[in-house]
Amino acid sequence: MDEYIKSIESQTIPLSVIDTQGSFSNIPFVFMYENKEESSNFMPSHLLRDSFFKTMQQLPIFAGRIVTRGIGNVSIVVDGDNINMPDYSEDSSDVPFSRLKAAGYKWSSWPEGVATAGPMTKADKNGEIKLINVHVIRLLKNSGVMIYLSIPHYVLDGESHMEIMRRWCQVYRLMASGDSGAINGLPQYTFDRAILQQNLPDERQPVDEITHQTFTEYSYLSEWFAWISPEWRGYILSKIIEWQQAEAHLFHVSNASLESLREILREHVPDIDKISNNEILLSLTSKTLAQSQMASEGRSPSAATAKDSTLPVAVIFEVRKYLQLMNQEYIGNVLIPKITLPSLDDLEMPTTAESLSRIMSTFKNTIHSLSTPQIGSHIEMVSSRPSCFTRPITKFSRSKTAMSFVYDIMPDMYKADFGNGRPEWVSPIQPFRANAVLLLTSHDPTDGVDVFMTAYPRVMKEILNNEFWTNFAKVIY
Repeated sequence: MDEYIKSIESQTIPLSVIDTQGSFSNIPFVFMYENKEESSNFMPSHLLRDSFFKTMQQLPIFAGRIVTRGIGNVSIVVDGDNINMPDYSEDSSDVPFSRLKAAGYKWSSWPEGVATAGPMTKADKNGEIKLINVHVIRLLKNSGVMIYLSIPHYVLDGESHMEIMRRWCQVYRLMASGDSGAINGLPQYTFDRAILQQNLPDERQPVDEITHQTFTEYSYLSEWFAWISPEWRGYILSKIIEWQQAEAHLFHVSNASLESLREILREHVPDIDKISNNEILLSLTSKTLAQSQMASEGRSPSAATAKDSTLPVAVIFEVRKYLQLMNQEYIGNVLIPKITLPSLDDLEMPTTAESLSRIMSTFKNTIHSLSTPQIGSHIEMVSSRPSCFTRPITKFSRSKTAMSFVYDIMPDMYKADFGNGRPEWVSPIQPFRANAVLLLTSHDPTDGVDVFMTAYPRVMKEILNNEFWTNFAKVIY
């Protein structure tokens, strides 16, 4: 610990507009490891802790604080004489790993208090926003270990989150093998947000009309929300999440299900073999959520809705490949949202190959128009309007139906190997905002994808009764 504290030097890391536009939530995942060999020295506490803080020496950004200087101008300020200590804790539980396994790792089988932060970025009981939270839970008789890792979106995205976990595992393994000297030879990370600009061409492509309108349309509420402190924003959003009481479920979509749906769609989508699974899942989950919202209100398709009604959908893309950052050790956000308004009439119609193909055509331009010149235009658009980072969240928070869909599958979380093999299970936490869809690597990476979906409770009830969706996707928990 002393070594870590002494290693931290004062510095200021300005965040980019790409960071602030997604700065409201945390990225929380729980990794579950089974002590299969019943070893008395399984993932020892001192080594987990020491390797974590050794990893943090390579990542001084997590010792900083979020500081705003004017609306939308946000930095991580690291004070070497007064660091914001990472929140690391370990507890024991009387829950055996066998109970988690027998229950299929569903949330209700977990020990209480796994998550030491929440779904939204807010201050802790001491009024401090921690930039990394780790909670280790040692299960009954050392039968296994659960590791909760939560990092604010202010700092990074899902790809970087998983990179932090992989590096911790790597450092742990080196320390366990007695090769600590090799740690200093590991690739160094960069936090310099200027890297986002380096590979942008001079050419520009217009931002989608609805995305542009969402980010540029003035709103007193948005301006006020941008003006208040990150602590107050986090408090308000956390209360909204509590009020929503969203219900979450994890579904599995197998390769066989995806292939059967492709065959059904082939007649209406001639180029179906060029369509990604992500594109199909975006269209199908949008229809499923819209139909379930309709059913929860007791309506039939198109009844009691205004003519030309639409449903806002924010499709969030991870764009490292566009900015040539795939092989660079960059820790930060590289996400671009595109917002589209598919017809509510089309979404609410019963799901058939024909109706699903119509929705796919609606999303086609949103997906395939994404380009490096368009990313450059998006960055310039939000850079010239420092307060606009709050406009999508205030608009979506006031809608019962607006949904978000993270288009790219999260990096393979099962590569987080501390030396005893891959985790038996990895899961997001249950509390989350309503109407969100996240694609996760399947426990069996050779078979399909897992889909984390949230909705208001009465809407989720209808999702679980949606015949087309439940024939296609199977509930894990």
